[in-house]
Amino acid sequence: MEKQTFRAQYGLSITVVMVLLLIQTHLAAAPLVLPQPVSLNEETIVHLKRAHIDEKAQWQLVVFGYTRCKDVCPTSLGNLSMLIQAASSEKIKLNGTFVSIDPDRDNATALASYTERFGKEITYLRFEDEELERFKKSFGVEVTFFTKNKGNMQHYQVDHSTTAFLINPAGQIKVMFDVVKDAADVAELFKENKALFKL
Repeated sequence: MEKQTFRAQYGLSITVVMVLLLIQTHLAAAPLVLPQPVSLNEETIVHLKRAHIDEKAQWQLVVFGYTRCKDVCPTSLGNLSMLIQAASSEKIKLNGTFVSIDPDRDNATALASYTERFGKEITYLRFEDEELERFKKSFGVEVTFFTKNKGNMQHYQVDHSTTAFLINPAGQIKVMFDVVKDAADVAELFKENKALFKL
């Protein structure tokens, strides 16, 4: 009986690892269109609506980053801006949200100045402490801080995912992709797979 239980648990573990590896490989290669959209929790949906409070329901691109990022985050936001324009050309209403993972250095003024350079359709969200942790957990986002401590609260590095999340007006994740590498492929989705963007 113990052997059967061990084999069942071992088999399940191997299956989970294989699925995760497949997803990671797929994400690295091209956008991942989810056959069944993943519903976000109500708190997360409320926050996302707050980011674009004056706008009617539409698709939303969400990325995570921080304003002191020298290369990845500016590229991410540049690609978000390009994708918003590409979607608009195909009559798809899309906006972008930049979520700060570094609230200790990213105040509202810095975030507003940072995001407005990439277009009025891109805004930001800033959370602290447990609220930020819950929001990141909704998307499975991991963040690592290097050399951040009581003696160094300004000059530290942050490592974070470059995954972008395309969320439909119902508050469901429909597409995941690497915003640095796969933005052009997502722009092609807007042209070649318009049915995907109908609820």
